[in-house]
Amino acid sequence: MWITAHNVPLPPQLNRDYSRPRRSLQSSTLLSSPEPVSFSYRERTLDMRQAAAMPHRRLRWAGAGRRTSFLLGGVLAVCAGALAAATSVLGQVGEPPRQDVSPAPAPRQPLRPTLQQVERFKLNQDALILDAGRPGTTYQAMANDLIAAVDAGAHMRVLPVEGDGGPANLQDALYLRGIDMAIVPANVLAHAKASNAFGGNLAQRLAYVTVLYSEEVHIVAGAGIAAVGDLRGKRVAVPADDGTAQFTSGDILRRFGVPVERVPMTPADALEEVRTGSVAAAILMGGKPLGLVAALPKDGSVRLLSLPFPVLPSEAYAPAVLLPEDYPALIPPGTIVETVAVNAVLMAGRGEDAAHRVTKHTPAVLEAIARLAISERHPKWRDVNLGAALPGWPRVEAAEIWLRQASAQRKEALQGNKEQPPRSNNRIKSSELATDRRKKLIDEFDAWARMTAARDDAVK
Repeated sequence: MWITAHNVPLPPQLNRDYSRPRRSLQSSTLLSSPEPVSFSYRERTLDMRQAAAMPHRRLRWAGAGRRTSFLLGGVLAVCAGALAAATSVLGQVGEPPRQDVSPAPAPRQPLRPTLQQVERFKLNQDALILDAGRPGTTYQAMANDLIAAVDAGAHMRVLPVEGDGGPANLQDALYLRGIDMAIVPANVLAHAKASNAFGGNLAQRLAYVTVLYSEEVHIVAGAGIAAVGDLRGKRVAVPADDGTAQFTSGDILRRFGVPVERVPMTPADALEEVRTGSVAAAILMGGKPLGLVAALPKDGSVRLLSLPFPVLPSEAYAPAVLLPEDYPALIPPGTIVETVAVNAVLMAGRGEDAAHRVTKHTPAVLEAIARLAISERHPKWRDVNLGAALPGWPRVEAAEIWLRQASAQRKEALQGNKEQPPRSNNRIKSSELATDRRKKLIDEFDAWARMTAARDDAVK
């Protein structure tokens, strides 16, 4: 841009302010002092002559000549622009479009995983994380039994997590990172589905592997309490660390319309408080017989309350009875105590991360449960029906496949091809067997018959 200095137009080459310090092209240090620099008339005249001598532009100091030069330059610029536009149009019409002939980039080779990455993946795929319960609860005992029953050849590990039980286990199955399976009570599943407490479409987010054994509700009441209605306004003890018992006690009392003051404490302390009269009753849950309840003395200080089933929904509770052989000190011979039971359900997430592990290890889990029926573990394992359905919920596909295959094996076994009931190779009279050996054979046959019948029921 041309400027005028001292009434003299200067070209861009000379467009500099001599009053400012200059910088070197090779360094950032100042070459001159910040003080203004004055030039003589001769030096300024020499710069103007050099600019006027430039071949591409002439300086004319007369006013008319300068205007003529500017007009001529403008005409030349317009002509040059028109010529360039015409050349561009002709080039686009006559020449074919240019194609990009640059070579395509070579495909990127995938990185090979390291040995540590392979080992990490294998360890995670062979471990099944099971959300169970706090120490001392029934769900924790179930998890420990499964760990003991898993076949060593299955190349898997069951890692139990101490869940809070009840709704907390369902919440973990839905949202907690890393949880593959969880033991969830059936009444919590029914409540969550009916109330949308954890959002809708639960059947699309969860599936069940199998229904485990049930837990009976025990209401141990003190003196002066003959029915559930007598607990209205009274203090009732519930287990502090068992979320399933806390949810179940609240749900049952609400459905019966009996408001109470619930006091959390350990089961042992709760029974002692009932005997002393500090609390009116204690509500406990577990597979009968409960050791603490069976150990109560026969002194008439406590009793087991009857709990009628028709008041409760069938999708959440099942009818049950407590027999004299379960609690000889509390139930007289020839009588029963009606109560309800809550099924424990082995649920699995349907997320992409857990689906592969669940599919891979479900057969080993079902085989372990079948072995528990003939083990020395909790006697309630003998009541498990692997083919029992859970209405309104889908079953894990791998479990369905296992049940169909087991049913086919049983049919072949009945035809004499494969599986046979447990029997000895040598013929021995039953009188020659020891009592414990004879009992074990009967238990094995009974467990085999239950398992195969359950598989047939599932296929039907």
